[in-house]
Amino acid sequence: MKRYLLIFFLLFSSVVFSQDISLYQQFNGRFDYTAFGNTLNVEENGQGGQCFILTSSSADFQLQPNQEVVAAYLYWAGSGPGDFNVTFNQVPIIAERTFNVTYNSGGNDYIYFSAFADVTQQIQSTGNGNYTLADLDLTFIIPAYCSPPGSGTNFGGWAVTVVYEDPSLPNNQLNVFDGLESVSRNNQTLEITLDNLMVLDSQGAKIGFLAWEGDSQLAVNETLRINGNILSNPPLNPADNAFNGTNSFTGSDVLYNMDIDVYPISNYINPGDTSATVQLTSGQDFVMVNNIITVLNTELPDATISIDNIIGGTECGNRELSVDYTVYNLNSTEALPAGTPIAFYANEFLVAQTATVAIIPIDGEESGTITFTVPSNIEADFILKAVVDDTGNGTGIVHEINEDNNEDQTPIHLLVNPIITGLHNLETCDVIGEEYFNLNEATSEIDPLYELSFHLSEVDAQNNENPITNPENFQNTENPQTIYIRISNSDCFLTASFTVEVVPCPLPDATIVISEVSACRNRVLPLPFTVYNLQATGPLPANTSIAFYVENVLLALSQTRQSIPIGGSENGEVALLLPNGLPNTFTITAIVDDDGNGNGTVEELREDNNSFTQVISFESIPPIPSLPNLLKCDKGFDTAIFDLTQQDDLIRMGPEDVVLYFTTAEDALQNANPITNPTEYENETDPQTIYVRLENEICFATSSFLLTTENCAPFIPQGFSPNGDGINDTFEISNLLNIYENFELHIYSRDGNLIHTAHNADGFWDGIATQGLLFTGSVVPVGTYYYVLILNDPKYPEPFIGWVYVNY
Repeated sequence: MKRYLLIFFLLFSSVVFSQDISLYQQFNGRFDYTAFGNTLNVEENGQGGQCFILTSSSADFQLQPNQEVVAAYLYWAGSGPGDFNVTFNQVPIIAERTFNVTYNSGGNDYIYFSAFADVTQQIQSTGNGNYTLADLDLTFIIPAYCSPPGSGTNFGGWAVTVVYEDPSLPNNQLNVFDGLESVSRNNQTLEITLDNLMVLDSQGAKIGFLAWEGDSQLAVNETLRINGNILSNPPLNPADNAFNGTNSFTGSDVLYNMDIDVYPISNYINPGDTSATVQLTSGQDFVMVNNIITVLNTELPDATISIDNIIGGTECGNRELSVDYTVYNLNSTEALPAGTPIAFYANEFLVAQTATVAIIPIDGEESGTITFTVPSNIEADFILKAVVDDTGNGTGIVHEINEDNNEDQTPIHLLVNPIITGLHNLETCDVIGEEYFNLNEATSEIDPLYELSFHLSEVDAQNNENPITNPENFQNTENPQTIYIRISNSDCFLTASFTVEVVPCPLPDATIVISEVSACRNRVLPLPFTVYNLQATGPLPANTSIAFYVENVLLALSQTRQSIPIGGSENGEVALLLPNGLPNTFTITAIVDDDGNGNGTVEELREDNNSFTQVISFESIPPIPSLPNLLKCDKGFDTAIFDLTQQDDLIRMGPEDVVLYFTTAEDALQNANPITNPTEYENETDPQTIYVRLENEICFATSSFLLTTENCAPFIPQGFSPNGDGINDTFEISNLLNIYENFELHIYSRDGNLIHTAHNADGFWDGIATQGLLFTGSVVPVGTYYYVLILNDPKYPEPFIGWVYVNY
């Protein structure tokens, strides 16, 4: 079944990308490594080779008696998507981590795999001897990779990287990097950056590789470099053919299509280096790198710290902490110096500093205790962080193997007392009636997030018993009286006190009276009133507000003008525009010391005598009798001058009545924009409605009448004197121009000759002959002339015929 699954994955899996080489594990101490393993290929793959692969192979492993295994990592790899269940010395092994990479050859994508398992315990138990990896079955996969017909990249194999400790070794830093990356004709350069290095001394430094699918017969531009320097180990690994099926640990050159190689690099790195760059190139050979091992001489401490116990912060208001801590030097190759600084932070704010006392040896530790007070600007909840090798500004003074493991942290919650601010004593004036206090006014500046209660005794406040149930309306039982408060948060509480006291005060006593008035609908009501300050012990301030309500609806606001002394008063008046919907009888209420919202601003001896209510009825007067329309002769353009006041005697009911005339009904109703010259009013339209308003002390009434014009008969004079003296210079016929707009006027000489014809646009005749035998453009001679006036109006169908005498 395993074989068929492999074929299925090969044919139908999607493209899988490589995994970058990165640090897997680091060892610091007297460590080194070796590697062993074997290929499953019976010969090097490539053109014309056998398309056959083994399912198992063996290799020998040997360590010296003083060398102790600390880690052993098994890698196995091959063509295809992967076989991740194998046996190692008959022990079933399941891959703990897997890697894949693809390679395109001839337009086809080929997939390759690598698998990882930690076999440390097995190697430690078995020890030296021969090891066999079995059940790595790629039999049905391989034909697709052979050449022909495939790419010639059929391979399989396994290797174990063994890290061991040897007391005779110098202190080293050993890094295991792994992943799966490739280089080939398609991707001719592969660059890998190895981080997390720490080089103290380059002496004895080395680097090792586990690589797959290298061919000894292919060496086209095939190089291996570190920091730009070509690595070689001839004759096993020449500079131009690094991946050629060899094992540096055994000297074997028949490790077909896999490489277990190691190179000295002391000349290519420098003390202080923290990284190195590995570069592979290949112009033809397809090579996969599975792991890289670096062994570097380093003797450095590795300081870590733990917060072990914290005492304090459990009492309200106490911000003092005692912190027990331990500094370790575990994964190290050198002792940690005495005096290594330690910093303590609360939310990144430095709160305390100390240092180690003694030298801490490799794998040693030192415990200590520090006591400090958390500053008040730090909130109750914060993160306490302890950092070893920190001078208090984030920098250290000790060079370490690992600079990223120097801190420990833990959350802290302090029990913080609530804050009492702005507590006030309360006073109120001794007034007629009962005195009450709003206790909340004394605590208005205390944060409302706190729970707050009022009590009559300190014991009740301490025990949170018998709170005052209605602090907004508290009546004192003693004078003065102490009130105790309890404020609390989720952790703590405090108590405090303030006093309430009733004190004698010079106070006014405002009252108001409104006069009896008559109301008239649609007319502003002038309402006189008087404000008194009678039963008082102090003056009533100026600008004391007054509100006026009609049927309990605010209608107007006013205020006093002057300060009113004890026993004094002040008169005023307010104009009220009464709503239209009021009933015939209604109430008006005046309230002194009322801002219109029912609120007063003046403290008084009595607060219950500020209002006065008057019942008022609307009154009316008899309506104006029907008025006659006024008719005038049209003086032109349908206008005439009218004397409107000739209606006055028909309107007035008494000598004190006021009669006013208006052009609109609304103006008459509102008594706005009266006609300013009613004795000589020229109509604006024909006909025009004129509105009249009759006013008396009780009410008013309105009515209306029409102004109309008529075309009257023209008046024709019997003479004129066109001598230019400005008097009677034209033949002016009254009631003619702009009245009879289609008239015709003909003037004849005494001999019957037509000398002038005029129409409405020509105006009056100025005595100049404009046609006929006498036409000279000059004034006609003195004498009698005859006229014919045709009005062309149905009212006057016959012409007017007569004579006129011209004299000058």
